[in-house]
Amino acid sequence: MELAEIYADCRDRLISVGASLGAEQRAAPLLATPPWVVTDAYRHLTGVCADVLGGRMEGAGSPEWTASQLSARQHQSLEQVSAEWSSLAPEIDAAIAAAGAKMSFLAFDAWTHAQDVRAAAGLQCIRSETPVAVLASAALDVFSRVYPGKGGPTLSVVVDEADGFILGEGEPVVTLRTTAYELMRIVFGRRSRAQVEQADWSGDGIPEAIDALHLFDFPPIDIVEP
Repeated sequence: MELAEIYADCRDRLISVGASLGAEQRAAPLLATPPWVVTDAYRHLTGVCADVLGGRMEGAGSPEWTASQLSARQHQSLEQVSAEWSSLAPEIDAAIAAAGAKMSFLAFDAWTHAQDVRAAAGLQCIRSETPVAVLASAALDVFSRVYPGKGGPTLSVVVDEADGFILGEGEPVVTLRTTAYELMRIVFGRRSRAQVEQADWSGDGIPEAIDALHLFDFPPIDIVEP
């Protein structure tokens, strides 16, 4: 399954889910990204799509960049935001298909926020479908270029009992055994440090490995999902 397909699938599912949500669900808080609520995730994802296509990438990923996406759509309903996102679908899908791994962040972002939305709305998160495994593999590949600079010991990440993926140089001194779903939630800041510490770790240098194995800050509270 290609990244463009995963992004499109996440978008289409989110839009479908959004149409079915009641007012209380739409206003439910997203625990990992306060003070956002469910509708803000749609504003952000639509804004990212529009900014990428419009070439507005200065400060990409910064709080200011993200805040502008929400503020531009603050007075729009979830239906209005979803309609904008749908209208951009052909262009963004073609761009991701052409760019491949260079635009993997869009698929990571859409999948991550899709699980945030489902959890906040009281819906079952999607843990075991093909996209999760594909994204976890892609995330490890991307992270392999970041991890060595974060000071962590050489780490073997064993995902769903597959062969270990090595982060760092030389023989691994630490091993993490996890699932594709949990790896994605750890790397993208959806697990507290305490939750990460409770994962299946072995070896020497575990605290240092935990310090290095995430792209976003750990949330201050445990994130528990259906």
